[in-house]
This record gives sequence, C-alpha cells and structure tokens, in this order.
Amino acid sequence: MIKSITSIFAVLIISSTIQAQEYFNVDALKNTSPDHNVNVHSLCSDSYESSYIIWVQDSVKPHYHKQHTELIYVLEGKGRFFIGDTSYLIRPGDYLRIPQGKIHSFKNNTENEVKVISIQTPEFKGKDRIWVEKQH
Repeated sequence: MIKSITSIFAVLIISSTIQAQEYFNVDALKNTSPDHNVNVHSLCSDSYESSYIIWVQDSVKPHYHKQHTELIYVLEGKGRFFIGDTSYLIRPGDYLRIPQGKIHSFKNNTENEVKVISIQTPEFKGKDRIWVEKQH
C-alpha cells in the first residue's frame, strides 16, 4: 500500500512539474539553519495550498490545525510520527495525511535531521497551529 501511494505521489509531482508554474529541486534545498530544532522553507502558496520543505533535528511538539489538512511526504531521515493515539515509524518514501483537528507530533529517533515536504490545504498563513500539552 505504501509503495503504491508513493508511486501515485511521484506521478503527481512529475506530471505537475512538467507543466509547473513553479519548479523546485527539493534534493538541492539544504537546511540553512541546522542549529535550529525546526527549519521551514516555503516553496509556494496560493489560496488553495501552501507547500514547505521542513527539516527537524529533534521533535515537533503536539499541535493541531483547526482549518487545515496537512499532507507530509518524507524525503530523508527516520522518526516516530504521532497522529491522535496512533504512532508510525516513518522513513523516506512514506506519506501521511493529517485531517483537520487531529493532534499530531513528531520525534526524530536518529542523529540525522529529517526532511519532509509539508502541504497545507487551504492556504496556510501561519496562524492555524494550536499547541497542546498532550505528550507521547
């Protein structure tokens, strides 16, 4: 199932890149602030979605988005991703969909940073991140 989702995601990226209005070589994008726990690089944004490359050194605290669905595709690294009461060991090629209102968090369990593509839909203006005290 994961491989078929990965294949579908790759086809969507390739087909949208061929006719892309914007083009990014995500392999070439490097973390410019490796001393920060989380570093976010905005790729593009419009009223329908916002796309980011995110690097995580250690963890992302529990939070949710009241008005956004978040899609995550893992490019590099491994770790434990929590969505609600379920946890997933994630690695390159994995795809996660986090529905609106679902508490989620992440813990890197290696010494290497984790690099993901994060897509928020609709457009994310940075104000729909609600931190919670829930710990895993």
